[in-house]
Amino acid sequence: MTSEFQAILRRLKPERRHQQLNPRPRASLAFIDTVAELPSKLLYDTTVYIDCLQGRFPHNDELVLRASDAWHSTVTEAELAAVCGLLDPSHPQTQTVVRQISAVVEKRPHHRTLAPDRHIWREAGILTGLLARLQKYSKADHRRALNDALLFSTARKYRLTVLTRNINDFDLLQQLDPSGRVLFYSV
Repeated sequence: MTSEFQAILRRLKPERRHQQLNPRPRASLAFIDTVAELPSKLLYDTTVYIDCLQGRFPHNDELVLRASDAWHSTVTEAELAAVCGLLDPSHPQTQTVVRQISAVVEKRPHHRTLAPDRHIWREAGILTGLLARLQKYSKADHRRALNDALLFSTARKYRLTVLTRNINDFDLLQQLDPSGRVLFYSV
């Protein structure tokens, strides 16, 4: 009998990966303004929240946000929470930013916020290890890659599409696992 862990390894085949991945041309990636059919369920990457809070999310693409079911992750919640801890408390804008982030996190519906389970953690761990090895990531890049892989694997499991402007990492993740769906936007 094959274990769940072995099934993930068999599907991703890390032992067959030896070459560094190259970024694909933008024209071959799914962007909001180029896809024929928009996904009905989106899992937001942290870039979406940041760009919305900073007023940088493209106005034309806001219709996509309204037309799709928004899903959220505890991973992006943790990344937003980390910003609250990283900000300089003596900076005059810090309290305003912390209040804005807090409001965004509190407004997310619990029934549409997903937490990675054991299967997702395993899959994301393998994807992160593959990225780190193939792309020669530094140790500092491992955490970022793990968070992205957790989000990517969560979306895959629940048949959602990740919405992100992070082309670099999510393009590579999708090359490693083409069954994951990603929709990109640019500011």
